[in-house]
Amino acid sequence: MPDGSYAARYTLGRLAAERKGKEKEKLHQWFVGKILIVDARIGGLNNGVLDNKKGDGFPTADTDKGWSEDAGFRVRRAASEGYEGKEDDWHFEDDFILRANGDGNAEEWLVIEHYRSAAQSEDARSVSRPQELGQHQSWAEQKAGDIASKIGLSGPAAEALAVAAFLHDEGKRASRWQRAFRAPHEKDEAGAYKIFAKTRGPINQQILDGYRHEFGSLPYAEAHPGFKALPEDWRDLVLHLIAAHHGQARPLIATRGCEDAPPSALEERAREVALRFARLQKRWGPWGLAWWEALLRAADQQASRDNDKGLAASRGEGK
Repeated sequence: MPDGSYAARYTLGRLAAERKGKEKEKLHQWFVGKILIVDARIGGLNNGVLDNKKGDGFPTADTDKGWSEDAGFRVRRAASEGYEGKEDDWHFEDDFILRANGDGNAEEWLVIEHYRSAAQSEDARSVSRPQELGQHQSWAEQKAGDIASKIGLSGPAAEALAVAAFLHDEGKRASRWQRAFRAPHEKDEAGAYKIFAKTRGPINQQILDGYRHEFGSLPYAEAHPGFKALPEDWRDLVLHLIAAHHGQARPLIATRGCEDAPPSALEERAREVALRFARLQKRWGPWGLAWWEALLRAADQQASRDNDKGLAASRGEGK
């Protein structure tokens, strides 16, 4: 439609069907004023319109690699049997199911990928080179320490930021998250499957079922010795930073997909998330609390960028 909204889809077979009289005129009138998008494989395009004297393909995101790189994104098909075409410069952004089997399980996706650092969403920035959870959190902890030092934080404030960075992704230990993000099936020296924080995807949203790993990270954080060693008021901030590091928990966060406690306990946890936000808003003010949130996000994103660039050799391990 002229306003950009979707009107209809026609196959070549449907368009080629013979029409006479009023039916032919009706089809002609239907196309008047519409924006027509055709498959690039049709060819015969000249200055944006059909021209039967032109047979060359027109450069588009589907056919021209440079176009996609300049635009910063590409769209392609992916099958359930694997993530074909793994390339270091291209990272998962989002996907849409194209085809499902009789059981309702997805078999083919339309995958949107961003080029290098052009990610548009937090979830997309968290999907890159495969990286184990422990390593990512250690890198994030180190980045948090660097940030704290540069801006003059010390004592409990610096320690709270470091603890939040080290524990922020613990909820990714959930089997649901590992399966939904298609974590590599690799075992450690003890024979146990490795836990990953970064994967190549694509994400199976059906398996994820709305699960927020930030929400699942909270009980892990509360049980950690480093967290328990903090003063009580700083522990409150750490829990909020973990819950809010992808923009949730301001004040609400979903309990869906979380299986680490009964529904009633999950509801109570979510209620405390909202109350904690209110307490911390009162203590730090809206901009002060947002500032703290930005510090953890910066540490997380810097650690993710190092992983994207393959800087594993330059990073040490944390706690």
